[in-house]
Amino acid sequence: MTERDPTPARPEEPHAMDEADVPEEELAAAEPTRHLDIGLALNEDLTCEYKGSKLSSLTMEGTVQVRVTTRHEEGPAASDRQPVPFFLVFRDHSGHIKALQENKKFVENVTHEQGDAIANREFTYTIKVPREEEYFPVVRYKCGNSLRPVPIRVQSRVRTQGKHVRIALQISSNPQNPSDLVHLTIIMSVPPGVRGDSLKCNPPGGVWNESKRVVLWCVSELGGGEKFQLQSVFEIEEEFLDSLEGDLDFPVLARCQCSGAQLSDVALEVSNVGSDIFPAEVSKSVVRRFRVSHKDPMDDMLEEFSE
Repeated sequence: MTERDPTPARPEEPHAMDEADVPEEELAAAEPTRHLDIGLALNEDLTCEYKGSKLSSLTMEGTVQVRVTTRHEEGPAASDRQPVPFFLVFRDHSGHIKALQENKKFVENVTHEQGDAIANREFTYTIKVPREEEYFPVVRYKCGNSLRPVPIRVQSRVRTQGKHVRIALQISSNPQNPSDLVHLTIIMSVPPGVRGDSLKCNPPGGVWNESKRVVLWCVSELGGGEKFQLQSVFEIEEEFLDSLEGDLDFPVLARCQCSGAQLSDVALEVSNVGSDIFPAEVSKSVVRRFRVSHKDPMDDMLEEFSE
């Protein structure tokens, strides 16, 4: 007969798992999650020059700026974080862009010179900025002749009657504009021999600048298809009447902008670099704006005032 030990057997304690026993997907889930919120600002500038009623030149340029905000579920404070790179994809499927220029301080080009990128009009850049919560310019572009938008139309007519000169001016907004035009500024140059201080205008609101010899009007908003019309009357100096030949010239510069819209078909996307060194979830927001400068052939004084 076999003797038994009266002491009950102690259950075995479970052994602690080391990292080698933990599945890789669980380890990855335990890492603090990094979120990159990418703010993109796309600004386009359209400049039209006219001689008479005919368009003599049109240029359009754009810039892309980026701002990075990093959020961690846990991890180092913002001041201790290292800048994290990400991919910016620039798409031009309509072929509006004729030239691209990258800011080498913040951009490493990935696909700019590859055949597929050129054929598809898609360009991928690696972006790395030195600081967060601040916009940095990364790409500039110029549009070709295939894109010729006309957000506004400026028409003027000058008529001399005795010792007075009358100017009729009309600014028209294109009905197809994607949003209202705002901050419309109209600058009209007054030639020598015309008394700028004698200005009478309807509707009222024109401001005479004697040192620059220009009149300034400001219009807060112009909706799609709307028109802004004004009539201006000046007196002609007596000694100038005898030498007056033909109509006087009153060059006009009109400027405005449109928020939440763009003129080209450029599209922007972002993604993470797909590296184990810089794992991150990436999201984006885009702010769009275009500005328009419509001008007649101008004298140096009007150019200087408009800057």
